[in-house]
Amino acid sequence: PNSLSTHTHVPGLTHQPKPKKIMEANGDMELSIENFAFLIDNRDEAKVKEVIDGSCMFKGFPPLAIAGMHTNGTWVLDKFGTKENLSQGSRASLTELANHLQLDVDADILEDSGFTPLMLAVMFGPPQSVEVIINKVGKEGLAVKTAKSYDAKLFANCRNDESIARHFKNSGRHQCEPCQACSVM
Repeated sequence: PNSLSTHTHVPGLTHQPKPKKIMEANGDMELSIENFAFLIDNRDEAKVKEVIDGSCMFKGFPPLAIAGMHTNGTWVLDKFGTKENLSQGSRASLTELANHLQLDVDADILEDSGFTPLMLAVMFGPPQSVEVIINKVGKEGLAVKTAKSYDAKLFANCRNDESIARHFKNSGRHQCEPCQACSVM
């Protein structure tokens, strides 16, 4: 499994000929993460745009959040990301997404909600995605907090990747209390 300490990126998995949509209980259409990863890997701009413009969600997370976690998703963020759509936190907890992608995440974080694409990119994505998102969201986007008041800077400190942490150096180190994520890594 992936963990916050090893940070294996979410790669494109298998291809199914036509993207498969699943109706969620709340009425939203959900495209499989694997199919969206395939569209990203193949740089299918038209279909990726359709997914972003539609009401597709991935385990409760918007397409740009998934693109930020994907090894090859930086082009999606650059092309379709805006300050507004990259600053919005998801209402979903991380539990279902983490289980689906086999991510090893602290229970306290799994139960939280309000994760932005930046937060997910910081925890699981490539440094290039973090940089693209920061350039688009600015200081206001960095200040967004989850329901439990965690921010991207905390996740950057926990990740322990200098190429990501350097974006958060200006305002000092964020303490990880009451989160235990850093202590279990």
